[in-house]
Amino acid sequence: MPKPWPATREITSPAAISMLANLRSLRYLLPFMRDAHTLSSAAAALGRPTSTVAYWIPRFVRVGLLVHLGDEQRAGMPMPRYRAPARQLTVAYAKIPFDSRVALLDEGRMRMLRRFFDGLDEAIEDTKAFSLAFSGSGEFGTSIEMIESDGATRARPYADGWMTFHLTSQEVLEFTGELHALLAKFADRTGPRRYIVHAGLAPDPRHRWRSANDASPL
Repeated sequence: MPKPWPATREITSPAAISMLANLRSLRYLLPFMRDAHTLSSAAAALGRPTSTVAYWIPRFVRVGLLVHLGDEQRAGMPMPRYRAPARQLTVAYAKIPFDSRVALLDEGRMRMLRRFFDGLDEAIEDTKAFSLAFSGSGEFGTSIEMIESDGATRARPYADGWMTFHLTSQEVLEFTGELHALLAKFADRTGPRRYIVHAGLAPDPRHRWRSANDASPL
């Protein structure tokens, strides 16, 4: 009788973490995280040649991302069956190298942010109430300010604000708690139009890795 398949397993090996946090290698591991597979059934699930999948299987086994469950008897040679060590594999965020985190997460973040900006730009244009005001700032700088043309406070079908706060640790917990509660309040609504929600709070970084060459607007 096969052993129960664990629900989760923490991955701590640097070599395994490197493969798990790489979208290219992760793609070839995914079938084995859903079910047990032979080489041929995994290749069929991926729509890839068996020779390509055969390249990855021994590498996954070597670092502990695949477990050999035994062989499937068939005409000709038996086919080894493999499965991930658990249905869900977890890695402590701090153990993922910075460059791997950037490659893994930033593409999705930026894709959503670009969609947010596209929708924001359309919503502001539709109000027909705003202008951009350009002026000099200091000796060489430029100031670009968004102003409301009629000076009225309007009900706006969008929200956008980037600013800095100076908060205590307790105030940070209060702010994020109220923000999460607000998101939860509206998360299950079923209105006719889809909206992209951006909400966040993060400390000013100690090390400006991505933003090292940015001129801070704040």
